[in-house]
Amino acid sequence: MIRSLFKHEFMLMLKSRKNNIFIGFLFILLLAFCFIIQPNQETVDSFNPNLEDQELELMAIQQEARMARGSTGFGNFTGNSIYATTAYNYHLHNKMKHAYEDGDFTRFLHLLMYSHESGFSSFLDDAAPQFAMSPSPVKDQMHLFHQTLFNYEAYLEQEKRITYPMIEQKTAVQTLQHALLSPVTYLILFTVIFFSSDIVTRNRSYRTLLQGLPMPWYRMLNVKSFTSFTYTLAVLFLLMLTGLGIITLINGVGFFNISIPVVTAAGNIMRENYAFIAFGEFLLKACSLVVILIYLFTRLSTVLSLLFKNQWIVLFIGTIVLFSERFYYSRSTRNLFGMDVSNFPQTYFEFGNVVIGEKTFLLNLDTITYTKGITVLLITLILLEITLFFVSKLINKRRFYA
Repeated sequence: MIRSLFKHEFMLMLKSRKNNIFIGFLFILLLAFCFIIQPNQETVDSFNPNLEDQELELMAIQQEARMARGSTGFGNFTGNSIYATTAYNYHLHNKMKHAYEDGDFTRFLHLLMYSHESGFSSFLDDAAPQFAMSPSPVKDQMHLFHQTLFNYEAYLEQEKRITYPMIEQKTAVQTLQHALLSPVTYLILFTVIFFSSDIVTRNRSYRTLLQGLPMPWYRMLNVKSFTSFTYTLAVLFLLMLTGLGIITLINGVGFFNISIPVVTAAGNIMRENYAFIAFGEFLLKACSLVVILIYLFTRLSTVLSLLFKNQWIVLFIGTIVLFSERFYYSRSTRNLFGMDVSNFPQTYFEFGNVVIGEKTFLLNLDTITYTKGITVLLITLILLEITLFFVSKLINKRRFYA
């Protein structure tokens, strides 16, 4: 009986016009990203040879002017030689340009790392516009600087052929990593809410059939929830495989055993405040959180369906819950209703950022950890299960279909 109901509900979800239109939208969005957005996207690691030529030409003109007026010595106040520094940068960037043109990206990456390390202030100046509205711009720039160097070191440690898409962080592995650290996490969870918003209410059209089904009401709700949970996982997995397959054909797979920097302490960020985990561990932890969240939102939709009997109200309230953190979020907000924000489940909706400690960095809180996230979400799920049990007793099958 359970298997028959599961199959029936799964087929309804497969044939759902609402679901198929939304999947089509997601597929078009995925194709647009793979073929239009990402190929034209410039990252902090992108290299523009034409712009580099212009900068080299400008440096050469400046050097000739300094030589003509004899300004090649050391400054009286700084004790530094602008001429010598510019000459060093000219030769370094000229080598980078030739390495790029020759396709020797391992050498190019070595030179790029030297460029950032020796031109620390220039790196911060280039990154400044990105953090112009940040409450802690210098801290954010330092964080980006450390992450950039850690990434370069991780690529070079592989001792394998490095490609330009790897440096730009556009390979399949890197794209998946960045997706799990971006607002894509909200799109994933919204997909859950959208698919599960009508798992109970759509069957009000089949009152006679389902009212006569010899199955307890609570068990029927569990089967419906599990069907939606399975369907959602299958759709997300297939979309992920499709996207990774396309990006692999365009930019390559990347390194599966690459190390990912993780913030281990709040406060001022120094190199010693980072640890490293393998990509596989990051993916495993992120997936464990997202699976719990998918099931949690599915059960929430079930409770809301019983209470309101309208899929659009369920979708609206579920979306409000999903974005609830945005209503009070700021990097200085560490308490909500007198409690640490790490005690609230919505803090962990950005599950990728929780795993790598980005939430710890942004909110300056050591209490936001992967372990606590699992604990808080499981407690929330238990409370939701208890709520669903009592709501299903209060709103039984006869009352729901009345």
